[in-house]
Amino acid sequence: MKQLIPAAALCATLVAGSALAAQDHQRRDPLARADANGDGIVTREEMLADVDARFAKLDANKDGKVTADERKVFAEGTRPRMMGRTDANGDGAVTLEEQRAQANKRFDRIDTNHDGKIDQSERDAVMQRMMSMRGGHDQAMPAPGSAPQTPPADPPSAPDGN
Repeated sequence: MKQLIPAAALCATLVAGSALAAQDHQRRDPLARADANGDGIVTREEMLADVDARFAKLDANKDGKVTADERKVFAEGTRPRMMGRTDANGDGAVTLEEQRAQANKRFDRIDTNHDGKIDQSERDAVMQRMMSMRGGHDQAMPAPGSAPQTPPADPPSAPDGN
């Protein structure tokens, strides 16, 4: 019995640490949350399902539009320029169709080999482009098991954060 309590405490610590590590990885790699089956590859369908789920959470009054106020309530610090990019018709609100169209454009930019999947190397490349555009601030750590990469000499446009 004396050995059971320390073992249980160790297991709880390991589980909590793993959960925190997973949250940190998703913060550094926004595409990680879209990888529904956890295979390291994000398909267009997985990305759109993630967009649909996030949209449903943001659309507080369920009117089919997400306003700047709804975004602010959901997450403080939302960047207005992102909403402006997604708000295709300029009406001050984003519909699911506008959000999905933006996600499809972003997917196509990240899927550099155009195979319909975003693999880890494409995810790493986009993270490096984002870091180089920020001037190296908030340097993200490479994903576990991957080697650090150097930014490309001429970085292409980074994805929007939507």
